[in-house]
Amino acid sequence: MSKCDSEVEFERSWNEMILEGNLQTHEWLGDLYKIRSKWSTAFNKEYFSMGILSTQRSECTNNVCHGISKPTSSITECFLGLEKIITNWRRNEQDEDHKCRQSEIVPVIRSSSILKQAARFYSRKLYSFFEEEFLHGVGGMSIDFVSNDSSKFLVNYTENKDQSNPWVVHFDSTDCTIQCTCKKFETMGLLCCHSMRVLRQLDIVKIPEKYLMLRWSAKARKSFYSGYVGLGKGTDCGSGFIFRNHISRFAYQISTRAQGNELAEQYMLGAMKDMAENIDLLVEGKMTNSKFICKSKSRAAPVSAFKDPQKRRPKGISNARLKGYWEKKKQKKRPSIISKNTLEKGIDIPSPSPEVYIPSMPECFTEDFINRRKTREDRSPYTPYTRMMMDSFTSELEF
Repeated sequence: MSKCDSEVEFERSWNEMILEGNLQTHEWLGDLYKIRSKWSTAFNKEYFSMGILSTQRSECTNNVCHGISKPTSSITECFLGLEKIITNWRRNEQDEDHKCRQSEIVPVIRSSSILKQAARFYSRKLYSFFEEEFLHGVGGMSIDFVSNDSSKFLVNYTENKDQSNPWVVHFDSTDCTIQCTCKKFETMGLLCCHSMRVLRQLDIVKIPEKYLMLRWSAKARKSFYSGYVGLGKGTDCGSGFIFRNHISRFAYQISTRAQGNELAEQYMLGAMKDMAENIDLLVEGKMTNSKFICKSKSRAAPVSAFKDPQKRRPKGISNARLKGYWEKKKQKKRPSIISKNTLEKGIDIPSPSPEVYIPSMPECFTEDFINRRKTREDRSPYTPYTRMMMDSFTSELEF
């Protein structure tokens, strides 16, 4: 199913199996052989599948669905469970991106320039795959045959050479193109161990740039979401579906940034209308590429309007009103308390200010004292309450 690297090898292995088991008239195997292109990986080496089989994908989907739902679960519970799993996946992806940014990969062989280049380019997970292929190729593979012009190599296992079929590796020195019959790069995007052995044989100290895919790099997420990455030859964004997906994400990012700003929204709508008209002219052939470039360069930059940032309440703060700048700067006046030791030492105390501070309630404010003062006959022109306050003020000054 997955051990044959070519259709010829599959046919040979299938015939050996049929002869060994005497299954020439077996009906089920005959029907299975007719649809061999649907289940054998030997017939799908030209398609990029990241090494994932169709059965493996269905089993993973079933595992996820069985973990979030039960036979008695409602549709709402299924959607909530799926949303929870997607949240965990995104959190794991963010954690892995953080590790790639904050940590450096240490190669097993620190003196290897190829491993150093791979450690700087690949993500942590993909580097582990690449390092395994590199070590397996350098330590477990040998070259049995080399052509005169060093364009064809036969690579085989170091041990059990008679029990395995050699892999054929073609190398073009003009543009550093390398191809192997296992076609691991075409299916997964990584150079195989056989190609690594050939590069080591030719003393090539760096991986050709064409075999470093952006999707496996540590900066793939940052490069993709930071803006429009030019589409051209040598990139993996050339097909129609990937192009539409990339443009849709880029337009969504711009619209999110412009949302809430009237000038930015109006400018974006006007730019999209002009762009739609220019695209129609380009498609119909009524406008040349040079005119389009000149017109796009002459477009004036929009006037950006800056607003004050919104106030956000951090975590752990109570639900009280946020104080302004002047409220925080204003300090409360606290009275000065004279200690008993200061009075005993005879230190000069400055004269009290007009605003006298009474630390505690004097006796004159008690209910008994007020009742006694009411019964007295005093000819003073002041009211009883005024006399009471003046007596209290005099007693405090004498003190």
